[in-house]
Amino acid sequence: MMETEVEINYWRSIQNEVDEVLEKLQGIVLVLHNSMEFTQFIDFFQKIQSNHFTNVLYISLTRSHDYMRHALELKPFDRKLIYIIDCVSGFAFPTEDHVDNLLYHKPPQDLAQMKDILKFGIEKCNPDIIVLDSLSQFVNFSQSTDKELRDLSLFLQTLRNDTFNIRQKTVLLFYDTKLGSPRILPDLAIDMMLKIDVIKKDNLDKKYKLFLT
Repeated sequence: MMETEVEINYWRSIQNEVDEVLEKLQGIVLVLHNSMEFTQFIDFFQKIQSNHFTNVLYISLTRSHDYMRHALELKPFDRKLIYIIDCVSGFAFPTEDHVDNLLYHKPPQDLAQMKDILKFGIEKCNPDIIVLDSLSQFVNFSQSTDKELRDLSLFLQTLRNDTFNIRQKTVLLFYDTKLGSPRILPDLAIDMMLKIDVIKKDNLDKKYKLFLT
């Protein structure tokens, strides 16, 4: 009689330990979330290594720079200098004069092209924190294909080699769970998984709970 192998993921709430966990956050971190708004992302980023100044490389595959700029005007970063690579607008806009922290780039077709963008961004701004928003553009964890998982595995392996020199950096790989409940997660290839559940009490009051595994 064949035994069925069952994989179980354990999550625990860190609601009372959020500041401590995020302050010391380091390594490759997969962040699962249920369609957070960018202002909520800002609240989350503010808690990461908040006690000292940090450079942030934000590669956006989901939000345009124009959208993010308006949000940052309302809720600016504290102690963080952000460099944005906008892969949403493509080459629709020229590089803005006197703006050194912005680049428009054609959307990458796969994770191999994503590596080139990432390498360029690291050379450009030498970030302490790297954000890829969002990994869900390349892989669907609710029904992953063999090719998606293979490409992701190679991508994560590349992040750890000397090409990217990220040993002392924090790499946040965001994934939007709106595609469906994740079934296969690359838990062996990353250092930590965080899950952010946005709780909508009403239209004016939105909070989130944080879980870690």
